[in-house]
Amino acid sequence: MKKKSLIITIVSVVVLIILIVVILLLCNGGSKKEINVIKAGDFHEGLKIDNNILTNYEDYNNIFNSNDLNEESFKDNNYLIIEIAYDSCSDGDLKVEDYEIKDNKIVVLVSYEAQCGVCAPNYLYYLLPIDKNIEELETKIDYKARNNPNCPRDVAYKPIIYLYPETDTEVEVKLGNSNYLTVSYPKYNDSWKVFAKTNGDLYDLNTNRYYYGLYWEGINHKAEIKEDGFVVKKEDTLKFLEEKLSILGLTEREADEFIIYWLPKLEENNYNYIRFETLEEINNYMPLEINPVPDTIIRVLMDYKGLDDPIEVKEQVLETPKREGFTLVEWGGSIIY
Repeated sequence: MKKKSLIITIVSVVVLIILIVVILLLCNGGSKKEINVIKAGDFHEGLKIDNNILTNYEDYNNIFNSNDLNEESFKDNNYLIIEIAYDSCSDGDLKVEDYEIKDNKIVVLVSYEAQCGVCAPNYLYYLLPIDKNIEELETKIDYKARNNPNCPRDVAYKPIIYLYPETDTEVEVKLGNSNYLTVSYPKYNDSWKVFAKTNGDLYDLNTNRYYYGLYWEGINHKAEIKEDGFVVKKEDTLKFLEEKLSILGLTEREADEFIIYWLPKLEENNYNYIRFETLEEINNYMPLEINPVPDTIIRVLMDYKGLDDPIEVKEQVLETPKREGFTLVEWGGSIIY
């Protein structure tokens, strides 16, 4: 009799536990997916992703050079495309760790290991399997790119030089203080010698490779808070950058690449003091010698410092250059410590 009572008690406890688990899952209102991430492979050049969710194999095949999925894969799942912009020299071992769907929103957790250095921006594409009946989701990627705190300070980060000649032209670019260099891509050897095309493509005469810009970063750049500048609230950062970079003469493509790199860093702070250095200040730090000489030179170097609370500064007056003839454009940034 006692044995029978014990069995009944055990069964009752098990049933109760199952009911509690079911209730908790229902109350949660979300679905935490088992990690089943598919590396999407290479993006078909010239195509754009107009929808973040793939519902059929044909769309998948048109976008990605990959055989990871087939028609059967779409029988029970749609696939959410996650595009992650990263810098392969400063964001190492980058991968999707977890994701959760709740209230028609998906939060994706991305991890990485911060390193030192800057080079060309890259993109990773991941496909996350989701329920077949989901055709639209609001996506948030929890990924904050940060520089390794052990990296050297007083650094000009991510300067990239674009060249736009009026006719295809061989161009030599020299950096006046090349002893400041810590990173360059392609490798800087006394100068860069490239064959520049009118569309901005650069054929490096040393590496025999095509690039769309010349990258460098340098030490001994001592940025500081000055009497003028801007104080920008975290939520206003994107709009601020789009507006000011346009005023400073960057095209949408150039501004996009600037924003992709700097926005995650700026949005780590509640506020940011931001100031754009004058052409004279930039030239004093890193003079440029270009042959043939461009008709237009646009150099944008943003200094910033993260703030918990706003400070009072005089609003900086920015001037818009005219892009005429052979044009050189450069952008970069530096953290104020």
